Amino acid sequence: MRAVANTAPSRRFTSRLGRMNLSVIVCLAIVGGLLITAPTASAEGYSSTGVIFDSITGNTPTGSVTATATNWKAAQFITPDADDKIKLASVVLTLASNPLGTSFEVAIYDAAGGGSRPNNKIGQALLAPQTIVIGNNTFTPGNSFPELNKSKEYWVVVKGGSSSVLWSTAGASGVISPSSQSDALIATRLNNGDWSSSPAAGNPYMMTVNALNANDAKVNAVPEPSTWAMGLAGLGFAGVKALRRRRRQG
Repeated sequence: MRAVANTAPSRRFTSRLGRMNLSVIVCLAIVGGLLITAPTASAEGYSSTGVIFDSITGNTPTGSVTATATNWKAAQFITPDADDKIKLASVVLTLASNPLGTSFEVAIYDAAGGGSRPNNKIGQALLAPQTIVIGNNTFTPGNSFPELNKSKEYWVVVKGGSSSVLWSTAGASGVISPSSQSDALIATRLNNGDWSSSPAAGNPYMMTVNALNANDAKVNAVPEPSTWAMGLAGLGFAGVKALRRRRRQG
């Protein structure tokens, strides 16, 4: 007569293992789902870049204007008629000199009444790239992205420091895009503090202004820390529960 093997412990072990694996798998799926579905975000959740003003593309430098500590230069741009406010992403300037090692400032200003001259600086000065080159240089906000109103005039203002900064210009036939920027201005701040402005189309200062639409934050937000904590806590709870069950039944 053949002995019948006792398979009960094996079944119990298989059952416990199955329950433990199921708990762990479910929690791993939660965390994995967060990793897979979490959208990539940048700039505090804003990711869609749009060009507001561009007088670099399609142009080559034909000259330059000089910005000093007292004689500032400025180029106007007009924000589009967006659904919401706009966040500034970056400003690209074409420079004809390399002011490396000198103090100079690139900042955004709002416009005075009528928009014909810069008024007050918005936020902090933009951060310069680590290396300034003759050609295109990208200036960016720090931790705070300036918020701009729609359909308004703003100015990029360049102030020279211990030496002058030469800002490249295009000729009178220079290309400015989009077409909504055709009424933009350029301006010079004189030593007495007054501004003298003229149409940008006559001698555009070469720059590109990029912005982020604030509505993108609703789509591209990174999951809240509490969401990640919930998933990880669930994973840890399942592991502890499975270990206790194993010790109690083992």
